[in-house]
Amino acid sequence: MKRKLALFFCALTCALLIAFNSDAMAAAREGFSLWRDSVMPALLPFFVCTSLMRQMGALQRGNAAALFALAFVSGAPGGARLSSQYAADGDVDAGLTCLAASLNTISPMYIAGAFATGMLGAPQAAFPILTAQLLSALLTVFLVRKAYAPVLTASAPEQALPFTRLFAASIAESVSSLLSICGTIIFFLVLTRLLSATGAMAVLLWPFRTLLALLGSNGALAEAVFTGMLEMTAGSKALAEAGLPLRTAASAGAFLFSFGGLCIAAQSMLFLPVKLKQYLPLKLAQGVLAALLCYFLFPVCFPGAAHAGAVSGETLAENALTATAIFAVSLLGVGTVLLFSAIAGKRKRLRTRK
Repeated sequence: MKRKLALFFCALTCALLIAFNSDAMAAAREGFSLWRDSVMPALLPFFVCTSLMRQMGALQRGNAAALFALAFVSGAPGGARLSSQYAADGDVDAGLTCLAASLNTISPMYIAGAFATGMLGAPQAAFPILTAQLLSALLTVFLVRKAYAPVLTASAPEQALPFTRLFAASIAESVSSLLSICGTIIFFLVLTRLLSATGAMAVLLWPFRTLLALLGSNGALAEAVFTGMLEMTAGSKALAEAGLPLRTAASAGAFLFSFGGLCIAAQSMLFLPVKLKQYLPLKLAQGVLAALLCYFLFPVCFPGAAHAGAVSGETLAENALTATAIFAVSLLGVGTVLLFSAIAGKRKRLRTRK
């Protein structure tokens, strides 16, 4: 039955691609632009660094702190990518799924540089969003630690190869991974556009619009969040263009960044065949928690905020939270994690010798 439904869905999608070819092409171009301008610059340096660190043995035997820090600064689907080294012969149990879900967070580069600064025009909004994402991820890691703790006892051995060969392999692996991510972004953005073109989006959104109307909220919020639950980058762009109060846009963004959407779930499956029945509820709970934390933290971090997209008197060059600054801070974080990992590994070896 599932196979027949999948075949029907594929055939229907092909028919819709032919019927709405101009909309599909426009969505594909938009998806490629999003990947080229936002996703690839944010992820490529960290994919290369984490791949090098993994191959050089920085994540040996249960170093959960280093694993979490690397996943947080590199961004989704970095959590699944780093977790894949613990899969034995491709076998994925509930512990690995929980680990990947806990570690899959959106890159600080994207949140601060692309979303807060570029889309919302309010770089300061990055602080409550990042804080909420970090706290919700830490809480999730703590709550599910019993599920993934046995998984961390085994890890890939350190590869005794020259640094130049490891670096070249890391570049090739990272670019290949990013091209696969580009494909999933384009597919889900085209799917979202087809849902809108056929009117199916309006039908799916009707319950959410009705609920938000009863709560006195903007109907554009429902469309932006639903779009983001399919494809996160498109949803975050829709949030910025919806004319929402900045606090609402930031809180909804925190939900989308912690949940990740079906597109990031599909990206995660490129590296690790996670169990969606466990993965999605855990990410949904993490997203709701992040939204609540961001909503309550926002007045403390960013008083007197206006609407999303409002013109700020500060230029990007004058503001401390530019993408360049976030990139530098993130690289510093990676270096710090590497240093502490090396120290921890050395202490373990000394204890073993004793």
